[in-house]
Amino acid sequence: MISPTRKIKVFHLITSLEVGGAQRGLLLGLPRFDNEKYEHAVCSITDRMQMADQFRKVGVEVHSLGLSRKTDIGVALRLRSLLKDLRPDILHTYLLHGNVLGRVVGRLVGVPVIIGSERTIGQARGWGRLATKLTNPLTDAVEVNSEIGAVSISQDLGVPRKKIEVVRSGLDLEAYENHARRDEIRTQLGALSDHHLIVYVGRLRKVKGVEFGIRSFASAITRNPNLRFVLAGEGDQLERLQNVASGLGIDEYVLFLGVQNDIPGLLSAADSVLMPSLTEGFPRTAIEAMASGKPVIATNVGGTSEAVIDEKTGLLVGSRDVQAMSNSIIRLAGDADLQKRLGSAGRILCTEKYSADQYVSRLDEMYRFYLGVADETSSIHSASGTFL
Repeated sequence: MISPTRKIKVFHLITSLEVGGAQRGLLLGLPRFDNEKYEHAVCSITDRMQMADQFRKVGVEVHSLGLSRKTDIGVALRLRSLLKDLRPDILHTYLLHGNVLGRVVGRLVGVPVIIGSERTIGQARGWGRLATKLTNPLTDAVEVNSEIGAVSISQDLGVPRKKIEVVRSGLDLEAYENHARRDEIRTQLGALSDHHLIVYVGRLRKVKGVEFGIRSFASAITRNPNLRFVLAGEGDQLERLQNVASGLGIDEYVLFLGVQNDIPGLLSAADSVLMPSLTEGFPRTAIEAMASGKPVIATNVGGTSEAVIDEKTGLLVGSRDVQAMSNSIIRLAGDADLQKRLGSAGRILCTEKYSADQYVSRLDEMYRFYLGVADETSSIHSASGTFL
């Protein structure tokens, strides 16, 4: 058992430090821990390190295992060496590769506590699904960020229910309240006051269904020429999506922004947010949009419906249903009262469930419980498995 007076060392292993929901959650949460009680380090398995400097700026130690090709089996040895040097009390792993590699190497090194994290729902296939199931016994707990996710990993990945911990995502809610630069940012984006500006935030990958979003927008703009669409993110589908927009003749209405660091600022300029995912875990973008008071149009996949409540905080449509998505865009753009009602309800929901302080407090409870230094009043044991 660790001494209650010693700092708890947590090593966070993740596939990459590209811009993504899990990475943004870590960047928000880690600096909010008590520096007198915790010492954090984050490590990317790959050499994709776009967010590394952001972590360093907030005082988080950053490492990379430098993986650039799948055949680099030396990555396990490098992780072993790093863990032996740092001697963390807790190894917290994220995403498929981080979970599998961390569980195996962490146990071989003798890390006292290993906590996995699952951020996808129903996406594990083939070897990934098998490797996850085979390494489940090596973890002390598996953290998920939604009740739907908890049910999914129990049923689909065979994670024992007693090991599942629900830790809801958190946001710096104050950062999403400030809309002072709304007009300025809209001007930069070429959006006039009478334009309905739709925003997409996320990776430009096939699983995100962005092509269906673009096609739905193309259909909608034939009925409402005041629509505009901006997409923030990068990914291997960028060139294809640009070609799709060009082929549909909507280039002048669609703007690809690349990676954006000021997500609250971008969302302040939006009138609505589009999430056309084919599959999803618990979408961080949804709660970011809601924290900004923006209505969301999203596909009803994965854990999305836990945040985007149909007709209350947003509008849900079927995956790949271009016509339904287009109709929802037209409906929302033409109804200011609906926009306000959905946006206000989303903001209230975020305040109640998704504050950064609630997120960090829950992680603190979980870490202390599994190390055996939890307060007698800790609620973590009753919080475990609350989805059942």
